[in-house]
Amino acid sequence: MKEKTMPRIDTVHTPIGPLHLALSGDALCGARFDAPFAGVRASNSVGERLRAYFAGHLGALDDVLIEMNGTTFQRRVWEALRAIPPGETRTYGELARVLGTHPRAVGAANGSNQVGVAIPCHRVIAADGKLCGYAWGEERKRWLLAHEGCRIALVA
Repeated sequence: MKEKTMPRIDTVHTPIGPLHLALSGDALCGARFDAPFAGVRASNSVGERLRAYFAGHLGALDDVLIEMNGTTFQRRVWEALRAIPPGETRTYGELARVLGTHPRAVGAANGSNQVGVAIPCHRVIAADGKLCGYAWGEERKRWLLAHEGCRIALVA
């Protein structure tokens, strides 16, 4: 029987609340604002990169290792999300056209992202410019987009 190991954990204090991390080796496998993960507290390069991102170094997350379970389709969507540069947004429809699927399928995969910020699901908006929900609240989504220098007029 394989012994299950506890993930390494960290908390990054950000302007929009504490961001709790779970890591498997050097790879990020969970990030959330709502509650800490159970595990062994440890400093790590992912935490340092997130601190750099929130300090204004927007490219700090570009090559963070991510280990997340998902379907082949979800992984394709998550890769497309990581390709959206800071300061830019895409609509669900734009991503769907690139991926050859339906916008709702993109939305479902986007919603299953367990490492938001590192896989920047906050950069996806509705076709009419509305923020269109965010697991951690629209105020955090608005803050992240403004932090990245997003130049579009965000509709409330």
